[in-house]
Amino acid sequence: MSLLTAPLLRVGARGTHLDGQPLFRGGPDELLDEMEALVASGGRHLVMTPNVDQVLALRTDPRTAAAHRAASLRIADGAPLVGLARLLGDQRIQRLTGADLLGDVVARAARNGWRVAIVGGAEGVSDDASARLRASSPGVRLVTVPFPFVRSVDDAGCRAVADALRVERPDVVFVCLGSPKQEAWFLEWRDRLPPGVYVGAGAAVEFAAGTRARAPRLVQRLGGEWLWRLAQEPRRLAHRYLVRGPAFVGVVLGSLLAARGRRS
Repeated sequence: MSLLTAPLLRVGARGTHLDGQPLFRGGPDELLDEMEALVASGGRHLVMTPNVDQVLALRTDPRTAAAHRAASLRIADGAPLVGLARLLGDQRIQRLTGADLLGDVVARAARNGWRVAIVGGAEGVSDDASARLRASSPGVRLVTVPFPFVRSVDDAGCRAVADALRVERPDVVFVCLGSPKQEAWFLEWRDRLPPGVYVGAGAAVEFAAGTRARAPRLVQRLGGEWLWRLAQEPRRLAHRYLVRGPAFVGVVLGSLLAARGRRS
């Protein structure tokens, strides 16, 4: 990816923008308040959690680019993304992950009376995740909706998922299909979905179920969670981190040069 085509991160008086769209700035409590405002506003809202892979996909995958533009909220999941924003001058931005957000939203839902749904996850995984989340937040209204094996998100089999959500009418839906599939599914079926906040949360259901271990907090703070995940799943993640990942250098250099040009 060349400097001319790389999506840019820009920091200005109105905060940090990724490829022209604002990134959320603040901590976990402020994020929950923002989620609460989206729930109260009605409508169908997409929350994206961009990491390095999604940033690069903005130039290679039209579905990711369309979802990025359509999202109501974008939270920086990738440590390199946060590090670049801080280097450019935004000290308020924090790394906030979909995995953490799932537990935080369930806890807030137990207090607010929200109904939460988890879509996706391998057979049995979403049920295990739900059991653990209910144990940590007694009284929460939490449902799971299985996702069928389909070749494309426009497959008619996806209609059953949308119909199940119309029956359940959750306030917040964690769509755990992996990117870009989860965002593409939302865009494809948005008009048939009930109002709510839809979070593209990837592997969050597996972390919640305990079938995949999060990196220790110190490793997360040092920005090394990608190495932890690579060691756990080298076959699946080697291409993402070792082949595609270095192209993020183009995003870094392009963003720094653009910032320098504005200052001069």
